Amino acid sequence: MLQIIKIEWLKVKYYRTFWVFIGLGLLSILAPNFIIHDVFARRIPKEAQPLLGPSIYDFPTVWQTVSSVGSYTSGIFGLLLITLVTNEFTYKTHRQNIIDGWERRDFVLSKLFWVVTLALVAFLASLIAVFIFGSFYGKAAFSLENSHYIFYYLLQVIVSLSLALCLAILVKRTGLAIILFIGYTMFLEQLLVFIAKRNWGNAGGLLPLQAGDELLPFPVMEKVEKLAGYQVPYDNGVYLMAMVIYIVLLVFVVFSKTTRTDL
Repeated sequence: MLQIIKIEWLKVKYYRTFWVFIGLGLLSILAPNFIIHDVFARRIPKEAQPLLGPSIYDFPTVWQTVSSVGSYTSGIFGLLLITLVTNEFTYKTHRQNIIDGWERRDFVLSKLFWVVTLALVAFLASLIAVFIFGSFYGKAAFSLENSHYIFYYLLQVIVSLSLALCLAILVKRTGLAIILFIGYTMFLEQLLVFIAKRNWGNAGGLLPLQAGDELLPFPVMEKVEKLAGYQVPYDNGVYLMAMVIYIVLLVFVVFSKTTRTDL
């Protein structure tokens, strides 16, 4: 496995697109939080702020805020993963790896390495964002209460990356895979959620990315929903189990496609 990691690192070490995407991914975690903080701190009249309660960047709420905001921009890491995987097919490096002695399983493991690595990059960046905003913009003392939200975020990112990996393996073309990924994450799943909730009720909340959204409500919206009498239909464990099942299924499809078809 260490040899696989070394080879994967050599592939991206001087790959400018990789570093641009990493930079965009990190920026997408920090920048929206600065904007949201500015809106809540400066654009909302002081008379109205007490109605919203404590700042959303005070501990322990900041854990939920940063995780919720990050869940909307995590797709950038999926686009990077699609680019890395489809480049293997475009430049035939996957065949060269097999010729050099890799098993097909090793090829899949090399891509799962990126799923884990990119998810950890997003997780660590969000963790740093929590400390930055909670320490410099919040007024409450540090607290680990609500820190479970950042682990929900980590799992949501892994689901998103697993979906990106599966599309990249199935389609093999960068442009088409990116279009399908963006189309599903931004439009198609929302349509499916709407149709499912309209026809089958709460089961619509168990779709891959929606399950993560159900676990990561934005604090202000959560307060509004509670005031309106809305209650989360399932326990958190149900949504967590749904995401784990999706990850397993997507990885299974990747292994099946890679081991059973001609590379």
